[in-house]
Amino acid sequence: MGRPVSAGPEGDHGYGAPYSALAQIYDQWMAADRIPYDQWLSFAGKRFAESGLEVRSVLDVCCGTGMTMKALQDHGYEVTGVDASASMLDVARTRTTPGTELLCFAVPDERLAGLGPFDAALVCFDGANYLTGEDALATTLRQLAQALRPDGVLVFDLSTRRTFEEIAALGEFGEDFGDFAYIWNTRHEPDTPAYEYLVSIFVPEGELFRRSVEQHAQRHFTRDEVRNALRATGFTDIAVSDDYTDRDVTDTTRRESWSARRTTGSIPR
Repeated sequence: MGRPVSAGPEGDHGYGAPYSALAQIYDQWMAADRIPYDQWLSFAGKRFAESGLEVRSVLDVCCGTGMTMKALQDHGYEVTGVDASASMLDVARTRTTPGTELLCFAVPDERLAGLGPFDAALVCFDGANYLTGEDALATTLRQLAQALRPDGVLVFDLSTRRTFEEIAALGEFGEDFGDFAYIWNTRHEPDTPAYEYLVSIFVPEGELFRRSVEQHAQRHFTRDEVRNALRATGFTDIAVSDDYTDRDVTDTTRRESWSARRTTGSIPR
């Protein structure tokens, strides 16, 4: 599960917004799942180097608790973070360099287009899968293109249809980590790319556990949809590979890693 790019203060039906409660245990959960942040950074660094640009400034969209931001800062990059969850950004402030710019808003949002210009932008860990609205992917890509300098580098990932189908096939499942637990329930509208998750989080409160329920909505995209959206919004040199490696994508790919470069021309409105 990745990071949301759109969330209000409260989800539909009274459920909590994505990552409002998860923020307090998110890093523990990701550590238990051994999320390969170093591999993501290495992949992005290779794409930066291949561009021929001297990449110094990076925009991290869906920055979450700031794990990728901290890694980028440790490697000397100047980083600005954007996330829809104020709770996740509160954690990021404790991890990143004092004074780091952290902005709380959901994308697509024209405020994104007004940032920068940056040398590069990242959207890691399925953040783009939360772009469920009509034309939300294309709109966000256009705004990212406007936030990048000419020839700027964009790196992002997407979970594939295979991943969504595998998760849905599990039905309801959960795990007990000792100091917290969760139950995950997937809902899928047949014959659509849309999926909804209800995530119940249990954290200790005195001798009992407090339960919070968050509602998450994601979707998968075909490769043609992604390529067409990139081309239509001012990106060139489009490449896709298997899960932050140089391997070609296949029918068994669970996460696609995309890279592209902002055109030197004007950005389509």
